[in-house]
Amino acid sequence: MLVLAVVVGDVMALMMAVAGVLAIATGRMVFPWLRGKVGRPGVWGAGALLLAATLATAPFVSLGVRTAAGLSGLALLGLGYARGRRATPPAE
Repeated sequence: MLVLAVVVGDVMALMMAVAGVLAIATGRMVFPWLRGKVGRPGVWGAGALLLAATLATAPFVSLGVRTAAGLSGLALLGLGYARGRRATPPAE
């Protein structure tokens, strides 16, 4: 049962890492159900990468480090949903 939990955690970490890297690199969301909801894909991608690292290293890291990294990743994911994109000023 423990092996199954580790495998599922690693698969989830891989999916979050790929989505995070693509969100940072392209500025767009990979998952279609999130495209209209995420206002800042780069911030969301950073949070996804932090959560992926937390999931991937969970068996090797202490509970305090996992908790701090996981909450930081969730905070970045939440900030990614903020709608305050900076508008570029018009060129004169």
